[in-house]
Amino acid sequence: MRKENVVVERVFMSSNHFTLFGIEPAFNISFDELEKKYIELSKTDINERESKSMENINKAYQVLKSPLKRAEHLLDLFDVKSKKEHLDPEILNESMEIREYFLDCDDLQFASRMIDEKVKDCTKNLINAFATKNFDEAATQVFRLRYLYKSFEEIKENAASSNF
Repeated sequence: MRKENVVVERVFMSSNHFTLFGIEPAFNISFDELEKKYIELSKTDINERESKSMENINKAYQVLKSPLKRAEHLLDLFDVKSKKEHLDPEILNESMEIREYFLDCDDLQFASRMIDEKVKDCTKNLINAFATKNFDEAATQVFRLRYLYKSFEEIKENAASSNF
């Protein structure tokens, strides 16, 4: 397969997540509408017995209901490159502060709430960035959200290991 075909196919597959559900490509979507359309598509698919189609429906649903995956998907749709190459010092500093805090933390519920508040803040920033088509800021916030999710996973792992 030629490179041009791969790019065209990738963009087509990517755009299918929103178009499959008949939703305008945006970060701030209605989860009630997404859920309703998911159920409608699932019923249609079950009736038609097309398992490949159901796999695509499930994958698209998982992407659209996750803030991080939805934001990454939108950046991909708008052909915005990842911020991996350009490490943001503020985000790296925030991440280091969070990790240092966890090393001395004995209140994992508080730590979890702290990360949750930072995730909410990041999500608000993503809503604003996509609404104003500030894709550089959106890419920065996606980079930050990845770090926050990773920190959240570490909290859950620490909580699970401390219960044993």
